[in-house]
Amino acid sequence: MALAWNHCPVYATRSLMAQRGFSLSISDRLSSRQATAFAQWIGGANVLRNCKVREYRDLLAQGRGTEINQAYAPIKQAPDVAFLKDIPPQILRNAASSAYADAEAARKGISRFPKVKGRNKKRSGIITQELFDRQPVASDKTQVTIYDSATRKRTKLFSITVPYSSASLSKQFIISRQGRSFTFSGPLDDGQTCPDNEALLNDVAYLDDDKLLGYITGLDGGVARPLQACNGTIFDYTPEEKRQLRRHNDRIKRLQAALSGKKRRNGNKSRRCASNNQRHLANQISTLHGKIHRLRRNFAHRVSRSVVETSCEIICVEDLKLKAMTRRAKKKTQGRQNLKNGARAKSGLNRSLNNVGLGQIYTLIKYKANARNKGFLKINPAYTSKECHACGSRNTERPTQAGFHCLACGLKANADENAARNIAKRGVRDIKSGAFAAKAKPRKTIARRRKKHLESDLPLVGERPSGKKSESREDGLARLAASHVSMVETSGISPETSGSLHLPHVEAAPLSTTKVDPSG
Repeated sequence: MALAWNHCPVYATRSLMAQRGFSLSISDRLSSRQATAFAQWIGGANVLRNCKVREYRDLLAQGRGTEINQAYAPIKQAPDVAFLKDIPPQILRNAASSAYADAEAARKGISRFPKVKGRNKKRSGIITQELFDRQPVASDKTQVTIYDSATRKRTKLFSITVPYSSASLSKQFIISRQGRSFTFSGPLDDGQTCPDNEALLNDVAYLDDDKLLGYITGLDGGVARPLQACNGTIFDYTPEEKRQLRRHNDRIKRLQAALSGKKRRNGNKSRRCASNNQRHLANQISTLHGKIHRLRRNFAHRVSRSVVETSCEIICVEDLKLKAMTRRAKKKTQGRQNLKNGARAKSGLNRSLNNVGLGQIYTLIKYKANARNKGFLKINPAYTSKECHACGSRNTERPTQAGFHCLACGLKANADENAARNIAKRGVRDIKSGAFAAKAKPRKTIARRRKKHLESDLPLVGERPSGKKSESREDGLARLAASHVSMVETSGISPETSGSLHLPHVEAAPLSTTKVDPSG
């Protein structure tokens, strides 16, 4: 059934403030002095955060949860981290407050206990208003100047002009680093509102099934075709992007083999690089991973924008458990003998799924769709590829990867397009039954937990950071509730800004889309 592309009048009953942010790459704008200073700030913030996390672990293990606090001065006195004395104290204070906020969230059952972050991960430092000035350049531009300290004799360290008004910017910014790449980011309050996704779905629930189906675009995600729409449109990488991905992955394999050989011949006692040659190879591998990451991110932004612009009023996708789908193949043994487990094939499949980046694409589609008054819905993916969209039978076969043949009604179609049509039909069922409202239950559960915590001042959910079960697990966390003070009250730093932000993106090359004849 072909979809109707006319627009349905949507009257959302609720609207929310748009959670937005910006992120600018500053790697090419930094001098050697500036890059060194930012690297020291970020490294110091990460070291302090890791020290606080380890301190929290030890206190909980000893049943001294009431002693958890945001103090960082004792850590600076340790001789092995003496370099922290050269870092602005505001950077260290913000890192300690962020670690404390994560521990608070774990105590309330909102998130898991914070983990130690390694050097190979993306690290960041929070810069508050003591270390920067904002000067309006125009109505829609602001110059942000960062200083080396908060003293009166401070000197200018770095300056950047951001394309946003001064009133829309927050009182803090984030400097992040991964390898040699630096980014400057922060929250953005542009005053815009977007409709609530649940309200958008409720506003079309009154339509009959056939008419509602005309307002839904079903999308099937996969490897051969990253995104297949139920109307026949395919969203895929361009041939040049595919060539670059293959080239980068092939070179990473060669460099990893060379690095592994050097470590084996040198007899490294740990996984760390023990020589300059090893570090040079590791930097090359990191650079290639960064290029692959940017290719995936650009594709995700392009395809999400194209999907939202060309879709109907409701966009429906599968609720895939991507983390479980990309796990390593389980080890198979028979006695002391290791059996074949298809690890190489599973590794290739995982790499292909990661190249598509369905999770990131779906996240971008949702917030871009809501900004355009379009709803977003995830449905149960069970049997969407096996069920015939014409007759509903599951007596089907797949003669090829792309082929689909229904033995009940004789339908022959592309397997991905058939799955996309099934997704659209299930979207109708979930909207009419109100099943999509169940997706909001976790947020309501968290709200109830917070309310209960404020009334009783007792821990709701606890988890030891080591992951080991113990009889004193609840006892240690119960003591954690007694003397905590909210981070927001003490430092004014909002923990929400440390999470992921919806970032504006500059469009690159045009998206490769093709139209497939459904009858073919």
